[in-house]
Amino acid sequence: MKTRGLETANKKLGNLVEIVEQIIKRKGKAKIFESGPGYGLVMIELAKRFGDKIEIIGMNLKPEHGNKSIMIKYALKRKIIDKSDLATLKFPKFIYGDAGEKLPFKTESIDLVYSQTSVYLYKDKMHFFEEVARVLSKNGISRITGGFYSGEEGIAPEFRSLIKIYRNGREIQAKDYVKKFRLFKIVNLRSGKQAIQINPGKLDFNLKLEATININHIYKNKWGMQSIYTIN
Repeated sequence: MKTRGLETANKKLGNLVEIVEQIIKRKGKAKIFESGPGYGLVMIELAKRFGDKIEIIGMNLKPEHGNKSIMIKYALKRKIIDKSDLATLKFPKFIYGDAGEKLPFKTESIDLVYSQTSVYLYKDKMHFFEEVARVLSKNGISRITGGFYSGEEGIAPEFRSLIKIYRNGREIQAKDYVKKFRLFKIVNLRSGKQAIQINPGKLDFNLKLEATININHIYKNKWGMQSIYTIN
């Protein structure tokens, strides 16, 4: 999963190249953030394509999950870049932290936020979505996958929903709950897949994170974090 590239991202998120081109046409330069870039192959493909017209930053939880050295190693192996690029290419930047806690960017400072196959690991998924709305610039765009359900086979039904929301002890389906928030949308892509699109602005789900359950602690070799909320 950490070696996923731009071709896969385009299927899951929509055509990122087209999105970046539109931002550059409108603003002259695009500031881009990838949450959970893994080894950073999508970032370096975009950097190779757009050069100084973009600034791109990726956030992993820890350096061992992906860093500049690993990115270069796999980019050379995949022939995304060659050795001559090492001296000339403006490489993407890696930062580290929990994206579900807070994104380290000013309000309205990022033109494109994207994340593929990463949010399912976040403890506070709903706060991450709120933070995406906050950091997006005016007319900014986001595309996100992997928040609501686990795709793992062999997991009991009670653990397949990765976002659980309760009011007075009664569960409300997360996808039904988010429908009333105008900044949060599910979009249909040309690939036939769906992605979350969060629009810029103030997004407040009015939720309190009560508990998290690490699926890996229950099922060996299964992954995901179930986030359990109550409505304030």
